Amino acid sequence: MKCSEPAPVAGHALAALRRESPCVAVWRAAQVDVAFKEAPEDAAQQRTGTRLERRFTVARQLRGAYRHQDQWASVLEYEAGPVRGGVSYNLQVPDVLSDLTGQVVQWSSHREPTSCHSTRDGEVPALMSGDTLRDAEGRLLALTVPSAPTTPSGEVLLPAGLVPELSFRWEDMGCTLADGTHELDVQLRVTLANRAPGPGTSVEVPVGAPAWLTLDGVRYVVRVARATADMRGRCGQVVFSLMREGLLEQARPGP
Repeated sequence: MKCSEPAPVAGHALAALRRESPCVAVWRAAQVDVAFKEAPEDAAQQRTGTRLERRFTVARQLRGAYRHQDQWASVLEYEAGPVRGGVSYNLQVPDVLSDLTGQVVQWSSHREPTSCHSTRDGEVPALMSGDTLRDAEGRLLALTVPSAPTTPSGEVLLPAGLVPELSFRWEDMGCTLADGTHELDVQLRVTLANRAPGPGTSVEVPVGAPAWLTLDGVRYVVRVARATADMRGRCGQVVFSLMREGLLEQARPGP
């Protein structure tokens, strides 16, 4: 839901902004959790530094599996000799991933702490994380970001090289400061990288409302589950996903 106040430049005189109308704090439907499992398990070979990558043909796909409350999983399973694995996307019912069985995909996951401290804990380094799913030619299918720290200057921090096609910043919406906290609800701006500014090269995405962006002739939907900045100099956080048009479908829940 968009606030009525205009969006001032991020990081400029935050304390002086008028805050008259509240914004949505959390949009559960936009939360996408990704998990990985491989057998036989060999932790020493799974992750190289902060990144884990796999390229595989989807041998089988489970859609709407392992339901828990209002969420269920779409699982991309694969086999490579004696190795069996799967990448699971936990989505809100009735969302499922479209059928990718038989297709070659590339999956990459990155997790690392940042140098700034998180808003909520104050003593713990904020986590910078993201996962990408690409097709056999390397074109983006999905970007899921469980945690992108935000800085007071408007930056949204993502792992280097994770999604070079796009850049991200946050913008103030003139929203009410949460009671008893220094967190400010903000919106995400997604911009096509290395493009001259112009119509269609960027999109603003508030929490609670999807937005569409066209990249290399293909449309993507961006959904933000949570977006905050911090007025004390610590890191805030943005949680969001970006998916190719048609990648998400709706399935009828079973009994």
